[in-house]
Amino acid sequence: MAIEPYQLIPASFSPWRPIYLEIAQALSDHISTPRIEVLHFGSTSAKVGGKGIIDLSILYRPGERDDTVTHLYALGFQDQHSKQPFPEHRPRKDASVTYQGERFLIHAHVIEKNSDEHHRQVAYKQYLLDNPDVRAEYEEKKRSILKAGVNEQDSYVKHKAPFVKAILNDISD
Repeated sequence: MAIEPYQLIPASFSPWRPIYLEIAQALSDHISTPRIEVLHFGSTSAKVGGKGIIDLSILYRPGERDDTVTHLYALGFQDQHSKQPFPEHRPRKDASVTYQGERFLIHAHVIEKNSDEHHRQVAYKQYLLDNPDVRAEYEEKKRSILKAGVNEQDSYVKHKAPFVKAILNDISD
């Protein structure tokens, strides 16, 4: 699988498609090493429509973050395309891939394996998979943000953040 340059595009809504799972698995196979694991999380992992960006957690062992980032760069990932990137201690690297003739955007979140954030991502994904009503509500929230004219990536993420945070609060109680 060829890792290609990222393309910053306006946010839009696409229904969920099974192809997201295929791409995430192919990327996991491509990125994983004996010391690095990959977790597909976020909307595309939980059958929720939205931007269609495939979010992956690149899970490294304690003390191996820099080696993991170096590995991602060697594969072709670039620094995050955002006006407010994640901090260096918790970086995100971006890329795209062409799969079956279609381009897909990839966000690779570099996260320590077994950290609180890793466990929250697993729980969040499972909660969405287990609750189709919540998935539908989340999709409606995303559509309403776009309908209000918010389609710049960073702003779009900020507008949907309260919904995500509310779910995370519910599952941590």
